[in-house]
Amino acid sequence: MNISQWSDLPKELLEIIDSYLNTKTDHNRFRSVCKSWRSSLLPYQNTVVLPPKVPYLGPPHLRKTSLLLTHFTVYHLSPPQIKSMASSLLWGWIIKVMENQQLGHHHLINPLSPIKVQPLPDSFPNSLNSLQFRVTELTKSYSLQCSNLNYKVVLDPNHDCPSIMIVATGVLWHLKLGQDRWTAIDDSVSQLSYEDVIFYKGKFFAVDEFGRTVVIDSALKITEIASKISCGNNGDRKSLVELNGELILVDRTSVVGFEKFKLYFLNQDQKRWIEFYSLGDQILFLGEDCSYIISAKCFGGCRGNCIIYSDPQFKVYNLDDRSLVPVNQHPEYTNIFSPPDRPPPPPPRRTRRSSIVSCLRPL
Repeated sequence: MNISQWSDLPKELLEIIDSYLNTKTDHNRFRSVCKSWRSSLLPYQNTVVLPPKVPYLGPPHLRKTSLLLTHFTVYHLSPPQIKSMASSLLWGWIIKVMENQQLGHHHLINPLSPIKVQPLPDSFPNSLNSLQFRVTELTKSYSLQCSNLNYKVVLDPNHDCPSIMIVATGVLWHLKLGQDRWTAIDDSVSQLSYEDVIFYKGKFFAVDEFGRTVVIDSALKITEIASKISCGNNGDRKSLVELNGELILVDRTSVVGFEKFKLYFLNQDQKRWIEFYSLGDQILFLGEDCSYIISAKCFGGCRGNCIIYSDPQFKVYNLDDRSLVPVNQHPEYTNIFSPPDRPPPPPPRRTRRSSIVSCLRPL
C-alpha cells in the first residue's frame, strides 16, 4: 500500500485546514511546513484593514481633528525543547508589539499598557528569529491615542461592517469604520458610569462601576444581562475578561497601601455575577488596553492562581493568600517580561528562515 506524503496533500484540503487558523502566526507556521504548502496558500491577509486615524471624539466643530488608531499583538515566546539545552533557559516570555499595517513598522510596547518601551533594554535583540522560539499569539488589542490620553478600543471585525467601541468619561461610544461620526449608546441607567467593554461571542459587552452588565446588539440596543453586585462587595475598578470561553468580571479595590481583587463568573440564567476563588494554574495579565490568561506552566518556576498588573510597576497578586508583591522581587516572574541572556540555538531542521519581529530598534 502506498503511503501519501504530507507534502502531497491537495490544495483544497490545505485551504480547509487553513480556514480554522485564526492568527497570522499560525497561518505563517502552517505555510512554512514545506515548499508545496507554501505555494498552495496565499500569504496572510488581515480580515479588517484598520484606518490609521479615526474622527475626533467631541464637539462637531472639532471633528476635522483625527485620533490615532493603533494595533497591538501580544506574543508568548518559548525556546524549543532541546535535550542539550541548559534548564535555566527553559522558560517563556511575553512581548507586545505595535504593528503599523500600512508602513510595516514595529515597536516594542509595555505588555500591560499601550506605552512604547523607549529606549529598548540593552539586552533586547535587534531581531527575533522564529526558528529559535516557539511563537504563540495570545491576543490582539487596539488603542486610540490623543495627546497624553489612551483609550482602550474594542473591535468588531464583521467583514460587512467593521466597527469599534470605547468607554470615554463613563459613556459608551460606537463608530462604524469609514464613517465620520461617533454614536453615544443611549442608556439612562448606567450612563456616565461605564468602566469597561469587551467583544465577546460576536457582540459588545459592557460593565459599569456597580457591576451592572449589558450586551449591545448590531442595532446598538442594550439588554441587561447582569444586575449590579451587592454594595458590600463593590470594588472601585471593574474589568471584563474572557476565560476559557466564559465571561468573567475582575473587581479591584485599591486604596493607599491596600489592593484586593475579586473574581466573578456570569450566571446568565440568574442574570447575576457569582464569585469564584481560583484561576487554577493560570495567570491573569490585567492590562489597561487588554487582558489575557495563560498557564503558569509556560513560565519556568512560576505559580498560577495569580494576577499580574501594572500600578505603574508590575505587581503580582496571589489569590491563594491575598498577598501582593512587586514582580522584581521574584526573578521567575521578572523573566516573563525579559528575553533570555542568550537565545537558544535553532533546532537542526531545514526550513525557510523567518522572523516575527525585526528591526525593533530605530535606525
